[in-house]
Amino acid sequence: MATDLLPEKWMKGIAITTTVLAVVAAIASSRSSFFVAKAQLLTALEGSQWSYYQAKSIKQYLFETQQKAFEINMLGATTPDQKDLMSRNVQDYTKDIARYDKEKADIKKQAESTEKENALVGRMGGQFSLAVVFAQIGIMLSSVGALLKRKEIWILGIFIGSISLFFLANGFLLFF
Repeated sequence: MATDLLPEKWMKGIAITTTVLAVVAAIASSRSSFFVAKAQLLTALEGSQWSYYQAKSIKQYLFETQQKAFEINMLGATTPDQKDLMSRNVQDYTKDIARYDKEKADIKKQAESTEKENALVGRMGGQFSLAVVFAQIGIMLSSVGALLKRKEIWILGIFIGSISLFFLANGFLLFF
């Protein structure tokens, strides 16, 4: 009867396993939260960049329309001064249109870069989330093993918990 009150030797292993997996879960949870927040910010930034791109496109279209109107008016100009004024306006609009093309290309490049970064952040966050899940399952199995005094359940908890270590490492290094 006195031997039932004393913990079995492998019970210390359960305590260590549970502690290690709790630390892994805490680290992974923290990193996962960070990457979720970062992904939200990047998504908002990307949307803002594409909206800015669209605004530039609309402005460019307005300039192109105005340029065409001046070109048409130039055909009906009766004096050299009118033709010269219209020609200068067409040249100014041509420069503005080229500027908008360049600005749009820069904005598009930034938006696509943000999109790639957001995808990477999402991948990393997903790995940390998986690490949390497997660490929690490992903790649960270790606890059940202790309650039922079934060593094989604890060993299964160690195996499942070790998967969390893989996902934690993959979250930092992205092996795949």
